[in-house]
Amino acid sequence: MKGLTLSKRQKNITLATVFTLAGVVYCLISLVNHYLFKTYALDLGLYTHAMYDYAHFRIDDCSMFKDAPQSILAAHFDLYLVLLSPLVYVFGSYTLLIVQIAAVLLGGWGIFKLIGLYTDDHRMPLLAVAMFLFSFGILHALSYDYHSNVLTTMMLPWLLYFIKQDRFGWASLMAVLFVIGKENLSLWLFFVVVGLMWDYRKDRKTLLYLLGYAVFALVYFLVVNMLILPKIGGAGISRYDYLGSNYMEIGHRLLTHPAETLRILFTNTSGIPALDGCKAEFYWCAMATGMALTFLKPNYLFMLIPLVAQKMFATDAMFWGVSVHYNVEVMPVIVIASFLVIVKLKRPVSRLVLSLALLLSTLLTTFYTLGEPRSFVFFDQICIYQGRHYEQRKFDAQYARQLVKQIPDDASVSAASMFVPQLALREKVYDLDNRPNPHADYVLITQPYFDKIVYWKKAFSDRDEYETVATDSTIYLLRRIAP
Repeated sequence: MKGLTLSKRQKNITLATVFTLAGVVYCLISLVNHYLFKTYALDLGLYTHAMYDYAHFRIDDCSMFKDAPQSILAAHFDLYLVLLSPLVYVFGSYTLLIVQIAAVLLGGWGIFKLIGLYTDDHRMPLLAVAMFLFSFGILHALSYDYHSNVLTTMMLPWLLYFIKQDRFGWASLMAVLFVIGKENLSLWLFFVVVGLMWDYRKDRKTLLYLLGYAVFALVYFLVVNMLILPKIGGAGISRYDYLGSNYMEIGHRLLTHPAETLRILFTNTSGIPALDGCKAEFYWCAMATGMALTFLKPNYLFMLIPLVAQKMFATDAMFWGVSVHYNVEVMPVIVIASFLVIVKLKRPVSRLVLSLALLLSTLLTTFYTLGEPRSFVFFDQICIYQGRHYEQRKFDAQYARQLVKQIPDDASVSAASMFVPQLALREKVYDLDNRPNPHADYVLITQPYFDKIVYWKKAFSDRDEYETVATDSTIYLLRRIAP
């Protein structure tokens, strides 16, 4: 079997190649989108503005898109933005996109290290990390703005790695970082550590730590979702309110109506025929990316329960499919579980053939989701092999950047959604689509806003108070006339 082994140099070169290629692909997706104004007020603009406020010792009041002030923590109880806020002084409006890319690569490194603990076959960790980094759940998550659940997901391989090594100080830090990303992720951590208890059922010390993490996760979930969020105006279950008015009612209904629960998991509940098959498409893509082998690790399937539930029970059909960031959490679970099954095969040839087949299946699935899936996909934001990805067809992006630079840093701005993320590092910025007529100092809009006469009057009842500073007939920069 000597021919099936890798030298240290070969392993390092292969690993560096995989990470370099992934990093380039991620930058071409995410950073190019931002450069060409293909990122939006919701969510990148809002989160970037929240970081700006945190960096100035303020809590964002969601005035970007709401008339009535509301703490941004009510929208999502996300503490990562607090920790990351100083980075806006270094990376500006690109901060969260750069952090997100770095986090995914770090998560891939965690998978490489974790699988390496279970096998001496150097090919297995390499194939596992390649499969993870180029899976559809990862690439699509990078195609649309920034989301903190991506960062949290990348903690999972490291949590499992430190638990496997009995490094519980670091594992505890991972558990804390896991729950602070978003209000629902502590529930996922509960399922993760309970699932792990099966693997460590004969290790009393590890079981006690896992029990502690489970209690911590559950208490954090209940405190945040049932005490803190209601106090600050949060509405975390709005997408599931047809199942109940709170988590207890939702859980009771799902458990007491199993037939209905199963039906919702697999059928189109929207009443829109075009959405038929979206849920099935996700399941098939997940199966082809490793979930088929995950059935041989039932405790890892248990970890998927809250992830699949939050997807399929949502009223918003965008959750159901293969695009955006709603699949990212599934990826490390099924990749890790798949390779934990593969490394147990005794014959090196069998391990290599099965892992290569799984990698090929993953890549083909990813390409399928970039083609014509049933799910809605932002093709011009992810298909880096097509020319349209590198174009902004609605207006001249270079001219738009010139207009952005003309706006004083201390001025309030109301802008079309695609301009907001690059204008977010200021005290007052408004998303014109959600917050019309905010009486800002400057307005940056595109031609369609002029064409929609009714909308224009609604958004700017004080239109006569503005003068046109610059325009190329596709973009307009307006300035409030001094009284």
